Amino acid sequence: MNTNEIKKETKDLYDGYFASVNRECQYDDRFEQLINKQENQAKRDVIGYLQPWVQILEESIQWLANLTAIFDRLISDKAVSNAHRTAWSLIGASCLHSVAIRRLVLSGLDFSAKAILRSLDEHLTACVVLLHDRDMAEMFQTAQDADDANRLWYEKLRTKNLTKRLNQIERDLGFDQEASREMREWRQEEIKIQSQSLHPTYLSSALGVNPICASDQERWKSSILGGASALSERTLNYACKAIWYFSRIGFLFLFNEYNGKPPYIKLRRDDEMHQMVVIGRDVLSTLNLKYWDYECYPGKGDELTAG
Repeated sequence: MNTNEIKKETKDLYDGYFASVNRECQYDDRFEQLINKQENQAKRDVIGYLQPWVQILEESIQWLANLTAIFDRLISDKAVSNAHRTAWSLIGASCLHSVAIRRLVLSGLDFSAKAILRSLDEHLTACVVLLHDRDMAEMFQTAQDADDANRLWYEKLRTKNLTKRLNQIERDLGFDQEASREMREWRQEEIKIQSQSLHPTYLSSALGVNPICASDQERWKSSILGGASALSERTLNYACKAIWYFSRIGFLFLFNEYNGKPPYIKLRRDDEMHQMVVIGRDVLSTLNLKYWDYECYPGKGDELTAG
């Protein structure tokens, strides 16, 4: 079946049902054009008003894509460990989630992007923990039955457990404890915001339907078909920083010996993808740290906090 066939069938159904109740057909067969128009306008506004975070996210996606491609080559070897397969799956899924966030924000669907952002954070956090604990990474790969996977997640990888493990990893790596505490508190606050897209509240739903316009922070506009939202700054900001965090810590376990175990990836200095991952890590760090406190809308922080 092609598009024209299903469109004609749908139009005929509307015509028939309206005729059966003696009413003129109100069906708009050009509704798709309205959706596309909204999407195109949202993309222009997001790119124009939400820099540098749009660009930094795109660079972050490229970094994750290169890292996933390196693992693609590794797992083609059937002798590779289940821990390698775990890393490949979680990093690849994180790349997918990052692309989804980008596309949703560019389409003016920030509320939906926040729901994906929650999943991105969980995947990246779990990946750090599992890179650190290879025995658990092996368990993760073999727990393919739904009940086994749910049990492992509930017992080992819930948010509370992940937070404790991250805290221990940071201590083991010699992180400054005050900085670690501040990062943990900041992350927990962001998780609460993201979770409102998964577990409905009136305020989060209302802001999703009528967000603050990216092009005019004094205006609220219905975005049920998509509309660039000033609240997307927070979404993009956190996505970039979550990937940055993974690039700093996850990288250490990927390319270095740890606890007497060899690195997941043996660095090949002449390999182009290896070069992009190593250099890209520094580029992401430089950009994120430079713009860490940057505000697309100076002075509007309190008003945008709910987003």
